[in-house]
Amino acid sequence: MALFLIFGPPFFVWYYLETHIPDWDRKEGIHTFLYGTLLTLPSLLIHGIFQSLFPISTEGWRLFAKGFLLDLIIPLCYILGGYVWWHRKRIAIPLPTQVFRFLTFGAGGLVPIALQAHLSFHGWEEGLQYLLVPLLWIQLLFVGALSIGVWFSTVRWERFLVLGIGFIWVFLLAWFCYLYRINIRFIAWILILGSFVGSIIVFPKLWEKVRYL
Repeated sequence: MALFLIFGPPFFVWYYLETHIPDWDRKEGIHTFLYGTLLTLPSLLIHGIFQSLFPISTEGWRLFAKGFLLDLIIPLCYILGGYVWWHRKRIAIPLPTQVFRFLTFGAGGLVPIALQAHLSFHGWEEGLQYLLVPLLWIQLLFVGALSIGVWFSTVRWERFLVLGIGFIWVFLLAWFCYLYRINIRFIAWILILGSFVGSIIVFPKLWEKVRYL
């Protein structure tokens, strides 16, 4: 189960690119993947400190808020921060290339994040941690790829719309995690699996629409 947590998202990204974009640059993708892993390594220390200072509450809105931050927003911020810093001198590139590059960088960045999550895990929600969280992280990569791709490829107002939709999607994912943690697990499983399948279907269609903004 730990292997799926750590290596599930990278293998899925590789499979997705091979099946949907067969002519993508594999050599460049591996290079970007390794840099994503390297530049996200500091998150092992930072995330551990954050968790020790702000342990997840066991009830109420704090459980939702801290799970929202620790499971989704903070990992996404680590990846976004490393990505923008590494590509700061060539951040404005065509949207399709931006999407491929972010997916491979993010897949690498999730490896140390997942390793830290595994080493620090002492809870009881193994199904969420080891089976569902990787599916949530894959959706985070989709949201991040579309958001950063549109943001750096156009100055039109629609980029704020894309960011807003992405934030709503992440908020819903956090809500699904919250349902799991308050023992509404069957519904949480259905919603998370459904959102994952939906993201796979919707992502290519959204990409085709926003690439012409």
